[in-house]
Amino acid sequence: MYKILAIISFAFVLSFTTQAQEPVVYNGYKEMVAAAKQEIQLVSIADFHKMYVKAKSVGSKNLILLDIRTKEEYHAGSIPGALLIQRGVLESHIEKDAVWEAFQHAKPKKDDQIVLYCRSGSRSALAAKTLKMLGYTNVLSLEGGWNGWHEKYPTQIALE
Repeated sequence: MYKILAIISFAFVLSFTTQAQEPVVYNGYKEMVAAAKQEIQLVSIADFHKMYVKAKSVGSKNLILLDIRTKEEYHAGSIPGALLIQRGVLESHIEKDAVWEAFQHAKPKKDDQIVLYCRSGSRSALAAKTLKMLGYTNVLSLEGGWNGWHEKYPTQIALE
């Protein structure tokens, strides 16, 4: 009798712990972005610049820089070496061999360092959270995005 009661009790507790959590509902876009920024790694323009210069100086492909803006935004100006994967297709394109073959770059592994940027840092924060949910463990979102970078390094050379 005790065994049956123990099994029923265990099943009851298990049913509560395995149920899906209720989705979080935000009061707007800004609140959603702020919450995402609490769950991801942000990198400042200054710290990213150091990483960027070091990677460029040794010809490293270990730093994967993804511009997640629109094609129009990207063609108007981008950080040299950035690969364009628009936010709307990031989840489906991040693991597509054909995408990375077109870039002539190896498809990222789950622990590769990936830096994302958008115009201001909001879309890239949401995208970083998405990649984290897909199992990518070394993803950074550039604080200030393209606007912050371009303000500090307007010539796009930025290797000084």
